[in-house]
Amino acid sequence: MSIKSINSSQAESLIKNNKDLVILDVRRPNEFKESRIVNSINIPVEEIEWEIDELEKYKDKPILVYCKVGVRSSVACAFLEEEGFTNLYNLRGGILDFNGEIE
Repeated sequence: MSIKSINSSQAESLIKNNKDLVILDVRRPNEFKESRIVNSINIPVEEIEWEIDELEKYKDKPILVYCKVGVRSSVACAFLEEEGFTNLYNLRGGILDFNGEIE
């Protein structure tokens, strides 16, 4: 399986130790504006199908996917896996459980 479910501290060390990491926020734009993990890009889960070309360039990179509590990010990860992405990390508990840096 190419999706790893990780907790906040695992996500923090992934962010710290992996300069190639892509951080994907799949919440709605208004949620993204309020707060987000530093350096994340926003593609709402409802639009990910149509924005897949945007993500193609990251296919070989590790991608940390998160939402508010972890449900939408699971859906997004499953979709990306079907599209051939192989290095996916789902942030369990979403941004609500994340203790790292938020902007």
